[in-house]
Amino acid sequence: MDLSIIEQLLTFITLPFQSFLTIEILLIFIILYVFFLYNEKRQNKKVKIALIALIIFFFSLLVFYFFDDIVTVLSEIIKTLMRCFYFPNIIFYILTVIISLIILIYTTIKNNITKLNKIITYTLTFIHLYLFTNFISLAISNNTSLTNTANIYQHDNMFVIVLFSEIIFIILILYKVIYHFCHIRYSKLKNTK
Repeated sequence: MDLSIIEQLLTFITLPFQSFLTIEILLIFIILYVFFLYNEKRQNKKVKIALIALIIFFFSLLVFYFFDDIVTVLSEIIKTLMRCFYFPNIIFYILTVIISLIILIYTTIKNNITKLNKIITYTLTFIHLYLFTNFISLAISNNTSLTNTANIYQHDNMFVIVLFSEIIFIILILYKVIYHFCHIRYSKLKNTK
């Protein structure tokens, strides 16, 4: 495709009007969007439920029509995620370390976090960061290039460190998500009483 920026822009603008089906889809989304905006002022619970049901129905039709393709795409996504967690490239691994550092700094700065939550977060982030530091020290002592993923996974100790590091990271993220979900639910229940 050798389209210029102007040709790409024109294609994007004319895309919704290329067939009757695309016009119908555009109208459905515009109507849903207007109803959502209108309901923000009215705050009608029945309208919210009806709009959500319409969106679910619309996407259920798409899923029904493209079921085999969607299953194939989802299985590829799951395989890719499993590959990223089980055999992460160094960029992904460093990204998990940066996320751990951000979580650690946020937990340290934030005052309204319970002591138990802080202790669990500190424990998981410190284990994760310790494993990463061990990984780097092994790479230095074995003179292993971090850009060559094959070399990293051929070394048993480095492979085990990365594997357990990613498991700790997944536990950390799951813990934070579950904790925040429960905290939000508890706050809502407390406010309704």
